[in-house]
Amino acid sequence: MKIKILKQNLIEGLDIVRRVSLKKLSLPILSTCLLEAEKNFLKISATNLESGIIWRGLAKIEKEGKICVDVKFFHDVVSNVKDETIILEVENHLLKIEGENISLKIKGINPEEFPIIPQKDFLEKIQISCEKLCESLSKIIHIPSPSLGRPEISGIYFSFEGNILKIVATDSFRLAEKKIQLSSSLEKNYSFILSQNAAKEILGIFRKEEGELNLYFSPNQIFIESTAAEFSHPKIIFTSKLIEGEYPNYQEIIPKKFKTIIHLNKVEFLSHIKTASLFSGKINEVKLIINKNSGKLEILSENPDYGEFKSQIFPKIEGEDIEISFNYKFLIEGLSSFEEREFDFFFTDPEGPAILKPSENYFYILMPIKAS
Repeated sequence: MKIKILKQNLIEGLDIVRRVSLKKLSLPILSTCLLEAEKNFLKISATNLESGIIWRGLAKIEKEGKICVDVKFFHDVVSNVKDETIILEVENHLLKIEGENISLKIKGINPEEFPIIPQKDFLEKIQISCEKLCESLSKIIHIPSPSLGRPEISGIYFSFEGNILKIVATDSFRLAEKKIQLSSSLEKNYSFILSQNAAKEILGIFRKEEGELNLYFSPNQIFIESTAAEFSHPKIIFTSKLIEGEYPNYQEIIPKKFKTIIHLNKVEFLSHIKTASLFSGKINEVKLIINKNSGKLEILSENPDYGEFKSQIFPKIEGEDIEISFNYKFLIEGLSSFEEREFDFFFTDPEGPAILKPSENYFYILMPIKAS
């Protein structure tokens, strides 16, 4: 193998693939990337056995070939090379790196040891806006928590129905759903559960990409690819195993009737909750008291070590008076997940689920702290 490539392109590829590499003493091959020179491209691959990624970049290929090298070490070395163009050459399981005034060699690993990354094969696909997918994932990715007993709720649920994609996450105490309008429809409905780690990898890999992504469906695997304007081949292919099992029928827990609705300014309300959180006790409780006659929402918290907090704001109120408490962390995370300045806060009863709803395409359900 012998190629010439722009340093900027090489760093871009290494930045992307190293997100899925894994430092594991028992399997050192997982901390490497596979470099392959073929036709007009340098192909860089990495995997952690759950997820895999392939990146392609234009390069001048003088001799085809392949080698594995430690991806972090290789990235650090290339980052310190000052030349704009770099020559990579394989000599006896060593990767030789040459610039105008530098020459060095990195110990390589036999590329035949590199795990096979699954390939897509004539699967049905849908196009989705890269910006919309990443923006939607960023709203809910923090919600799931690891669950050995219920692994299905530790992931992110994707549901495709016609030209609508619903992305859902829960940890049993709260649940969020984000809808995305697709540019086309699928022939049938699809759903799957993606691990939280894989969703974080998607965010890290595709956040800076533009345009449309191709998403391919498979019973136990997902494939996402982006294309580059300068060539027809996929620029990035990401694949990940799916979580087995059925996602809970979350539609059943979405309240249909509400006793109280208040319309709030997000910035004002969030500021009050953040201050109240400083006085909250061990269970992170912040209490809301809504009084329709006075048109007042009171926000209270108390801590025997620090003191007590009380404030009031005057939102638009519909329905009955209510007194209800929430975990301030869950409340702040829900408020911080949307950009809209105004939102509606729906309440069922003091011990029932409440909903933050800034738009028709997003809602955040949270359970209150029950009175002791």
